[in-house]
Amino acid sequence: MISINVTGLDSLERQLKAMGDEAVKVLRDAGRAALEPVLEDMKQHAGFDESSTGPHMRDDIKIRSTSRMNDPRYLTVMTFKVGPSKKHHMKALAQEFGTVKQVAAPFIRPALDYNKTRVLRILAAELRYGIENR
Repeated sequence: MISINVTGLDSLERQLKAMGDEAVKVLRDAGRAALEPVLEDMKQHAGFDESSTGPHMRDDIKIRSTSRMNDPRYLTVMTFKVGPSKKHHMKALAQEFGTVKQVAAPFIRPALDYNKTRVLRILAAELRYGIENR
């Protein structure tokens, strides 16, 4: 799991609390915009089987968000996930980590690693824009 530590977020937290329910929209929009480069990188490097007639794994890679703003059980306000749908979960695991017969060809972890600073930069800009203009 990738973890990123960002310091100096006290003023951001105060501004988001002052916004109330509008903060969820700002966070969701900013998170989705920030994770777009990761999404594109994953789609570009995900496996593709030309002989398959069904839906392909790279077409099912999406950004999902969950809001826990009003749930006192969680300290997390918003959670984002980027990856294939549950239908392609086993294919993604096989490609990412390999199997006995298949060599690993990771596409999830490299997409996150290569775009980490870009994601943080976009997230900061989108949060600033969302707070100032709403």
